Amino acid sequence: MRIAGIRIVIDPTWLFVFALVVWSLATGYFPAADASITGAEAWTLGAVAGVLLFASVLVHELSHALLARRAGIPVPRIRLFLFGGVSEMAAEPHNPRSEFRIAVAGPLTSISLAALFWGLQRTALPSLVPGGPLVVEYLATINLALGIFNLVPGFPLDGGRILRAWLWWRRRDLLSATRTAGRAGSVVGYALMGLGLVSLIKGATLGGMWMILIGMFLNQAAGSSYQTALLKDLLSGVRVRERMTREVIAVPAHASLEELVNDYFYRHPHGSFPVSWGDGRLAGMVSLEQVKSVPRDDWVRMPVRQVMTPAEGVCALDPEEDCFAALEKMIRCDAGRLPVVDSGEIVGILSRRDVMKLFQVRSGLGA
Repeated sequence: MRIAGIRIVIDPTWLFVFALVVWSLATGYFPAADASITGAEAWTLGAVAGVLLFASVLVHELSHALLARRAGIPVPRIRLFLFGGVSEMAAEPHNPRSEFRIAVAGPLTSISLAALFWGLQRTALPSLVPGGPLVVEYLATINLALGIFNLVPGFPLDGGRILRAWLWWRRRDLLSATRTAGRAGSVVGYALMGLGLVSLIKGATLGGMWMILIGMFLNQAAGSSYQTALLKDLLSGVRVRERMTREVIAVPAHASLEELVNDYFYRHPHGSFPVSWGDGRLAGMVSLEQVKSVPRDDWVRMPVRQVMTPAEGVCALDPEEDCFAALEKMIRCDAGRLPVVDSGEIVGILSRRDVMKLFQVRSGLGA
């Protein structure tokens, strides 16, 4: 679905954690809180509480997304997955102030939701539904815990982003701030793994395994965040025109698939080629997968233009884009190489390999 123009996506791993939450509530939390709640009633309350829990997570992420859009950062989607939710911003915040505002919005939203549920609990409304007060109490507690946990100063938690914003403001260096906040995130990750191990030894198998998994996730995410920042630092400012291959091997739109296979795919080590109308203008892109979707007997008579991705659907690069933005576009479009187009004409082509070679050279030189 879409909320305020932002696509909401449920990752398959979310189904597992949702089922785990419902099971733990239905078989543990609610029966322990009220012995009269059993069977279908316990499972119904568990399902309702589980849905409202993840609705709260979604509201938490929406607060990040809306503040990011207000700061001029596109947020194409929010993803609910195994460890909760994430707002997938198209770019990093432009300054420490924006970083702080976006980061602090999530914990404040969760704590506000906790206050809202606690206020609701003091009214007679929850009592109108059997088990209602327990559900409201659970949601108040879990939202408060979510808000407090996210304030832990370890990247990529919201508290880690707040720490990075402060370090960025103080040092005037985003890469240095990301490195320090990332190290703090790794410390938090290892601490959670240690607590999880202790819990396993004490017999709390499920809780221990869960803490270990979250710790591993935080540790990995902290490291990858720094690598992304380093990549951006080294690639930003280098224009696509400086790294692109100018001698482009383009396929004529009228060529048959048989010619495409024999004269292009067999002779050149590429999985896709730009297609030209013959006057240098981009007609589209054609890949090996598109050729394989056509029966072999039809290759001789079918022209490339019938199976290619038209120019309107191609993620073309501008020669003045920087290489980091180009790499982001390649990842977003799941493409190994993209044509560079100027006023509709193919002027070059850039591959992920070209960009990563640049990164290796600049990092090796300490650029």
